[in-house]
Amino acid sequence: MDIILISGALLSLFLAVFLLVKKKNRQYPDKILAFWLFFFSIDFIRSYLLFFSGKIFLMGFGYTLPLLYAPLLFIYVVSLSKGYKRLSYKFLWHFVPFILTNVYMFFYIYTKPYDWRADFFNNTTFGSRPFIFNLILVATSLVYPIYILVIYRILKKFRQSITKSFSCRDQIDLFWVNYLLISVTVLWVISLYSKFASGYFHNLKYSDATMAVYFFELIIIMIIGYFGFKQGIIFLNVQENPVTSKYKTTGLSSEKAKELLPELLNYMEKNKPYLDPKLTISQLSEKTGIPAHHISQIINEHLDKNFFEFVNSYRIDEVKRKISQNLNKQYTLLAIAFDSGFNSKSSFNSIFKKYMGITPKEYAKQVVTS
Repeated sequence: MDIILISGALLSLFLAVFLLVKKKNRQYPDKILAFWLFFFSIDFIRSYLLFFSGKIFLMGFGYTLPLLYAPLLFIYVVSLSKGYKRLSYKFLWHFVPFILTNVYMFFYIYTKPYDWRADFFNNTTFGSRPFIFNLILVATSLVYPIYILVIYRILKKFRQSITKSFSCRDQIDLFWVNYLLISVTVLWVISLYSKFASGYFHNLKYSDATMAVYFFELIIIMIIGYFGFKQGIIFLNVQENPVTSKYKTTGLSSEKAKELLPELLNYMEKNKPYLDPKLTISQLSEKTGIPAHHISQIINEHLDKNFFEFVNSYRIDEVKRKISQNLNKQYTLLAIAFDSGFNSKSSFNSIFKKYMGITPKEYAKQVVTS
């Protein structure tokens, strides 16, 4: 099983350097991921020395790492979704538990003689250990589910918000973070189960179940490295939308919105701005001269749609029109989709099916046979 620890140490260190050196358009959240990966590497090295070399290097440090990993994931998601370019001071308190526990561990464990530390981890029980140490074990077992729930709520709110400003969600909806959250959740469940099943809370001896935890940490590292490297920049802070739910502060009356609706629809039909796959509500505002928050109010109040639905309804109609003109199958469905403003096969298929109730292929067959 030493291969897991060696692979984890090398891979996490390599990916950390790769994110900092090779990624184009590197941004502040990438530094957070690199920092996270660097600590993964330290933990794998520490565990390898302990398991297979018999060297006690920072024994006890691993217990405190969940108090660092969970906040780093939280700060990464928040910083990426809000477009932060540096660490906000309001995030610093998230690291207080990690710092305080390591201060305690430094004086109580790290600086003690080798024989004392070995005896503590091999021969003490839950009842014989200090209350503060046991409290740290409990706290590190609860920190992941707390942060996962908070991050999930942030992602849900973020995805709801981007539909108000973007016509395309690819590479900005942070969907890949779902895979990361699932992996972290599995890691937490396995870790907690292995601790109870092996009597870990009662006896601190390492068991084979501990290796299962490191195996899933290796999976998390690969997810972070792959998707973190691919993650692009989110340019707009879409969570701070000036439009309220009832449009009390837009300065646009319902009657005026009704008057501007034909102007907006005429521009969409005549100029076809939806053919731009990266069209945003700000860009449409510049093109039409209608303030962005007024556009949002108009399409919401009178069309019962958000910006994402509004633009993609035109793209779907464009696809349908081009399919009807493509009876000899000169162009593929994907080529038609790209030519109509979509920029990925997956988003095209999902949006088309949601809008039409059938897949693009099924629709094309119906057109041919009709």
